Amino acid sequence: MDPFILASHIRPPGDSKIVDVGCGCGIIPLILSLKHSDLNIIGIEIQEALFQFAKHNIMANRLECTIRILHNDIQNIQIQDIGGKADLIVSNPPYKKKNSGRLNPDAQKALARHEITLDIDMLFSCSNRLLKEHGRVYLIFPSERLSDLILTMARHNFSPDFIRFVHIKQNTAASRVILCAARRRNTNCTVFAPLYIYSSENKFTPEYVSMFKP
Repeated sequence: MDPFILASHIRPPGDSKIVDVGCGCGIIPLILSLKHSDLNIIGIEIQEALFQFAKHNIMANRLECTIRILHNDIQNIQIQDIGGKADLIVSNPPYKKKNSGRLNPDAQKALARHEITLDIDMLFSCSNRLLKEHGRVYLIFPSERLSDLILTMARHNFSPDFIRFVHIKQNTAASRVILCAARRRNTNCTVFAPLYIYSSENKFTPEYVSMFKP
């Protein structure tokens, strides 16, 4: 559910260049491209299998003109590789610290969930290098790691632009946080009303359902 939730909160200006770090099978680029026809989107994926899935999905949806997928490590990406600095960087990054919890024996799932090849420090360091002067980073992350995000952003000269907490239901603790960070700009941080996945009747809320519609 995380890619759909994140994509629904991205409001790119027209003709923006967007880089999706760790794009997986290309869900976020596909959603953004179908909702906004004038974007230039580059997905970066380190895993060969997911890179191939993403390329297949882009071709199946005939979006090769607006989406390009690179098989590489974000640390190796140079500005010329993406055709100049980006307006926005988006990511649904690995969310478990490298040495915490049980490492999934499936290598693909382990890389997607644990900070093995990508962590938030690397994400913001590379974003600082690849973004335009006042570019923005959009990401979704476990809410219990919000303090890690804030400290990492400050270390790389980013400020929170908006924050929104995601709850499974009302009267439950937040499980995720959606965050937009602005590069080299001290902005007032807006905390939006919470997003609830389920209503009190255990049905999906209308807002959550709307995220899966064109």
